[in-house]
Amino acid sequence: MNRGLTLFLALTKISVGNAESLPYPPTEQEWKFLFSMANKHTIAGPLFAAIEKLPAEQRPPRIVFVDWLATTEKIKHDSREATHNAVWVSKKFLQVGFRNVILKGQGNALHYPDPLLRHSGDVDVWLEGSREKIIRYVRQFFPHIRIQWVEMDFPIKKGCSIEVHTIPSFMSNPFDNRRLKHYFMEHAEEMFSNPAVATEEGELKVPTTRVNMLFQLTHIYRHLFNEGIGLRHIMDYYYLLQLDEATQYIPETALMVKKLHMERFCQALMYVLQEAFGLQEDRMICQPDAQEGEFLLSEILQAGNFGHTDERNHLRQDMWGNFWQKTFRNWRFISHYHREVLWNPWYRLAQFAWRKYKGYN
Repeated sequence: MNRGLTLFLALTKISVGNAESLPYPPTEQEWKFLFSMANKHTIAGPLFAAIEKLPAEQRPPRIVFVDWLATTEKIKHDSREATHNAVWVSKKFLQVGFRNVILKGQGNALHYPDPLLRHSGDVDVWLEGSREKIIRYVRQFFPHIRIQWVEMDFPIKKGCSIEVHTIPSFMSNPFDNRRLKHYFMEHAEEMFSNPAVATEEGELKVPTTRVNMLFQLTHIYRHLFNEGIGLRHIMDYYYLLQLDEATQYIPETALMVKKLHMERFCQALMYVLQEAFGLQEDRMICQPDAQEGEFLLSEILQAGNFGHTDERNHLRQDMWGNFWQKTFRNWRFISHYHREVLWNPWYRLAQFAWRKYKGYN
């Protein structure tokens, strides 16, 4: 691993309190690289907090510090707005009869030492009820919105990207997907009746730690094949595993990981969590695998947040060009996660056929 990446992973450990200083003082050019990587992985906020912990001789030059400070202040502003939007969305759906849970996003931010430093994104909300009922409601407002099996956009509030879920997550392999869906349905009442958490913007409905541990694991796995994953996803999972009650759900999560045939991915992810954030052994769902982990870490560092900066993800605009390019992109995972790679094209084709049959866009 080159010097820049070594410094970057050292800074991520400092940000979560598992290191106190960098292995050596970075040059100005290296600080610019670190700032670039922090933005690429949308963890500039938490890493700015790490900078403030550094010894004076290791801190960045003024030009980098000022830019990083300005970015952090914007992150805080956006985070407040995102929490306000999440509370608003949850309340509005409850008023029309949908119990709901806010997935990921601002719920994850609550696990951070300073929730405002987490870079905010869309508002993802899981609604109680059948897929057909939820689709009917959404199409009352947006009859031509793109409908998918698991989620659909719901642009009801200006300046707020809302994604409605009929189920929290999915897997391409139909047999594993059935097990995952059964798990979510089995714990649905537990999720929807989970007491709201108080925030400065209002009460926020979030998943239980028990379900969240499996949901976020499958969410990271899913994004690996769709766009790519960045260290924000991994940092979210690190802080989730730091919760006091997380340890009691490790055996249950590990059992579900085996049932979903995700052992190799979980072993790789534990290695990444250890290398990037210093995850403790007693917080690990399974034993880390260094070989698998190095491969996954390399993918994460190259892809960045949702793969936006990964040149391998510049998909063609036409439907079939996009389909084949994404299929070939995922082929590099075949020796690691063959169940998902082989079933992913069939999943996308089946969803396309379903949308055509239903008359959805």
